[in-house]
Amino acid sequence: MHKAQRLVQLIMLVNERMRFTVQELADECGVSRRTMIRDLMELGELGVPLYSEVGAGGGYRVLREKVLPPISFTEQEAMALFFAAQSLRNYRSLPFGNEVEGALHKFFHYLSSDLKAKIIRMQQRLVFWVPPHELEAPHLGELFEAALEQRVVTLLYESSSLRERNIQPLGIYTMNGLWYCQAYCFSTGEYRVFRVDRVQSCQPAKDQSVRLDAGGEPIDKWIMRPAENADLVLEVELTPEGARRCRTDVWLAKTLRVHDDGSGSIRTPMPDSYVPWAVHFFLGLGVEANVKGPKQVREGIHGKLREMLVQYEE
Repeated sequence: MHKAQRLVQLIMLVNERMRFTVQELADECGVSRRTMIRDLMELGELGVPLYSEVGAGGGYRVLREKVLPPISFTEQEAMALFFAAQSLRNYRSLPFGNEVEGALHKFFHYLSSDLKAKIIRMQQRLVFWVPPHELEAPHLGELFEAALEQRVVTLLYESSSLRERNIQPLGIYTMNGLWYCQAYCFSTGEYRVFRVDRVQSCQPAKDQSVRLDAGGEPIDKWIMRPAENADLVLEVELTPEGARRCRTDVWLAKTLRVHDDGSGSIRTPMPDSYVPWAVHFFLGLGVEANVKGPKQVREGIHGKLREMLVQYEE
């Protein structure tokens, strides 16, 4: 086996193991102990984070950040990676922090000059537009890790007031430039959605024994799913303009019925926790929407209109 092939094999071997000895790797690769020591030294120079432990039971181990073996890409595959990365450019916060930019910088360095020029042109001519928000989401990475490991975390969460909540994140998703965490809330005993930018602190909960078996259902199955206690019914009549504007909302668009004349109607189960959102949304549509029910939304809109009349009274 050539040395280059041996080093690639070695990177894959050390990535698979928590710890190992020089002799174990030498036997597996069919080389002498001395050669293996030289190979491990070269891996260290290439950036593989190896840590040696001396004494009985000692050996080597790889630090938490593992290094992948070299991978070959076609030009189209390289373009596809930068194409995907374009969708993230307008997000102020990402679960991986600056790792995306770091990975792309390394990757870009080894591309041919022709391909570099082509990618630069693509970046100048293509944009995935999301509303640029100035809201920080400093605990996005922690919630993402908790979702991956299915850990219970304790949040200090800002909604109408600042409250402490114990939740088990099921997954993270983004919509309209904002990040959301779908989770089970032990404080309320319900599945809830949390705005990540409203999380003021996040730490592992002391009691992990309450952790639920979330199963293998992907997060996209949860997005905009009505809560189990959706005992209200949202019923709205819409003008053509109201129907057009409701199409831009992911949840409302699922149940929007458009008539031949362009007007529309909505009738769908709705949990009580959606009431404040529905009041603000349909109030913003003005005369383009007529909310027939539930009465909580109608009363909320009526109350806001009274407040506005007082505010704008001469």
